[in-house]
Amino acid sequence: MGRRPKPTALHKLQGTYNVTDHGRARKYEPVAIGELAEPPPDLTDSQQEEWRYAVLHMPKGVVKLIDRNIFRVWVEASDRHNVARTMQAMLDRDTKLKLLIKTADGLGPSPYNDIMDKCAKTMFRAAQELGFSPSARPRIHADMPAADAMKSDPQTDPWKFLEVIPGGKR
Repeated sequence: MGRRPKPTALHKLQGTYNVTDHGRARKYEPVAIGELAEPPPDLTDSQQEEWRYAVLHMPKGVVKLIDRNIFRVWVEASDRHNVARTMQAMLDRDTKLKLLIKTADGLGPSPYNDIMDKCAKTMFRAAQELGFSPSARPRIHADMPAADAMKSDPQTDPWKFLEVIPGGKR
């Protein structure tokens, strides 16, 4: 059995692609296409807002249209986590015993804690698949920004060094 093979696209993104090792054997491996854009219309307003924020800030070129349901799971779990966190904060505001509620047997853990925990676990699993976590990002080497974008940013402008050379032209 052993380890599952890493997709060729990941080898290319991570810089570990080797034509000899990966070329012929993976010639017919499917390639995902299309970028995520607008959220599905059946998501709630807050989920659509979460979708748009994540699409804007996720690593570019990694998540494709076929990944939309994994991404949707992450968006929905994130939204549920935020709702549960807000509801728990409302409960905690009115008591000195944080994260607890009164039950018939006395005090017990708030059900919102369990919801937040389950949502966080779902988010972490989906985040690893989508490259959303700090530990997942180093494994992904996204494309360099376009030349026009680099010129507008003085930190990444390749011609910036000419400014320090006397007589250099810009």
